[in-house]
Amino acid sequence: MSTVRPNLQGFSLIRSDVKNLIASTGFAVISTKKCSNEFLYYYLFSSAISKQFYELLVGSNYPAINSSDVRKLKIFLPPLPEQKAIAQLLSTWDNGITKTQALIAQKEERKKWLMQTLLTGKIRLKGFERKWKEVRLKDLFERVTRKNNVGNTNVVTISAQRGFVRQTDFFSKNIASELLDNYFPVDKGEFCYNKSYSNGYPWGATKRLKDFDKAVVTTLYICFSIKDKNKTSGDFFEQFFEANLLDKGLIKIAHEGGRAHGLLNVTPVDFFELRISIPNYQEQTAIAQVLKNADDEIQLIENKTEKLKEQKKGLMQVLLTGKKILKI
Repeated sequence: MSTVRPNLQGFSLIRSDVKNLIASTGFAVISTKKCSNEFLYYYLFSSAISKQFYELLVGSNYPAINSSDVRKLKIFLPPLPEQKAIAQLLSTWDNGITKTQALIAQKEERKKWLMQTLLTGKIRLKGFERKWKEVRLKDLFERVTRKNNVGNTNVVTISAQRGFVRQTDFFSKNIASELLDNYFPVDKGEFCYNKSYSNGYPWGATKRLKDFDKAVVTTLYICFSIKDKNKTSGDFFEQFFEANLLDKGLIKIAHEGGRAHGLLNVTPVDFFELRISIPNYQEQTAIAQVLKNADDEIQLIENKTEKLKEQKKGLMQVLLTGKKILKI
């Protein structure tokens, strides 16, 4: 069905080329006479309608608006030619946003391919031919179990999708114990393995602390640091862990029954005994740079997308309220 995506108030626009639709009784179907459907749709997207909309909501568990009350919504209505011109202009921004979002999806797929090939040695960068070696995690990293004797109160949690996040931001409240003496302090650049499984990370997530100089985490995490930064690249392993390349080994050491409470039974001893194949330091840094360039490219397009969204929002605020008249 060719429709525009629904907005926050639950309105959708059915394209004129879509015929013979059937709507359930949970929908209020709106048809217009002297108004552009596209203009009305964008108007229902705007902040101008939000206050009216929420004043008409009924119900507490499942708030909704009665179909009869939809008629009470008041809209600013310029002449029909201007309506069409406004809708066309906003549609241009929508098309730009859609294209950049599609490009982001393409770049993200390419980044995944690069990770799966470069981080496993399936494809080698030019100039590197030395055979990769098999090592244990304990050969490269040492466990961090230092005590929080400096009173650090920056409690963070590991989100599989977002990385290290302040606990107050992630849970909208502080769920940590008032006494943080037994929490592990971690420094910027160190890693932590969260044994909880989540969407996209069935065997837990290992993240690198980047956004804070220092933080404290629950002792349920396995925290570790690089032994020799001249031989092991933190940037390489940040990408390596993000690609879930430890999963093959974690499957073997996660003890039965660990999933019952959402926490995998992975002991620190077993974790650091995991074996992986890696290139030498020079190839590690070269691979990390290629993947960083891919990340930077994605971020650049994401920034462009956000800029287009902000521009569209600004246009809506002035065009849909009559603050600025669009010249025909």
